Amino acid sequence: SSNLKFGQVELDRNCYELKCGCDVVRLNNKEFQLIELFFHHPHFVFSTEHLMDKIWGADSTSGMDVVWTYIAFLRKKLKLIGADIEIKTVRGAGYSLEEIKC
Repeated sequence: SSNLKFGQVELDRNCYELKCGCDVVRLNNKEFQLIELFFHHPHFVFSTEHLMDKIWGADSTSGMDVVWTYIAFLRKKLKLIGADIEIKTVRGAGYSLEEIKC
């Protein structure tokens, strides 16, 4: 399938949804692009600049804070579905997708 999985969470690439158990949440285009990148490279630390470049493009008029905003949206949505994964902030380095340790 074209779905990506990390922890108990599945990213449905056909309908832009995150699933965990019976819970499903829809993603908008940018949220999807962002989480897809994290799913392809779990544990990898992406800098804000890198994410900005990859998702919004170098010529984007958006400021860096758009990255923080979308990370916040994704964190909310992961919480909503009771995900066992999270987007961690790595001080001074960026963000990485990690499994939540009990």
